[in-house]
Amino acid sequence: MKNFNFQAMLKHGFLIIPKALLQQQIEDRHMQEGEIEALLKILMKVNYSDTLYNDRQNKNCLCKRGESLFSYRDWSHIFHWSVGKAFRFIHELATLGIIEIISHPNNSSLHIRVVEYDKWMGVPDSDKQKKKAVNEKFHLFWNEFHSITQLPKENIAKAQREWKKLGDKEQQLAIDRIEEYYFHQTNINFLLHAASYLSNKAFLNEY
Repeated sequence: MKNFNFQAMLKHGFLIIPKALLQQQIEDRHMQEGEIEALLKILMKVNYSDTLYNDRQNKNCLCKRGESLFSYRDWSHIFHWSVGKAFRFIHELATLGIIEIISHPNNSSLHIRVVEYDKWMGVPDSDKQKKKAVNEKFHLFWNEFHSITQLPKENIAKAQREWKKLGDKEQQLAIDRIEEYYFHQTNINFLLHAASYLSNKAFLNEY
């Protein structure tokens, strides 16, 4: 491998290849040599971002991230296979649910989409990321609240339910105004616990 520069290669991103897929390549006697490489080439050649193309009828066709408008002949050149072999391989991937073949009325162009493309690219699931961010922000509040008030950490489940009812702006205010709330209480015996602080929106109190 000439001119191998790992640090430079890192700048071009990663492909996430399931270990089970590589294991299958090793153990499955019926899997032909080069199929894993062909799949990797598909992952490399599909669009990284949405692109607008003109088809043979001079009509605009949107090819989204993770999609391709290469023909079977184009893929055969990329794979260094016959057109027939490329055709069978692409349809096998579609049967396995790895790609989808998108049909267009009155248009014979081959339009494929890699299923779960972002996961192949190592992009985290957006919903999981959002949930993780919400949890991290709650725990920031939870720790800050008890650090300032010195109250026992009780009823975290109830506090989490109340936290989820708040919008982003209110959540931030709930964190920012803990200290202000605490220092305006004349009797610490009447301090609200975290769940009540949130449900009563004590962070909106005016002093």
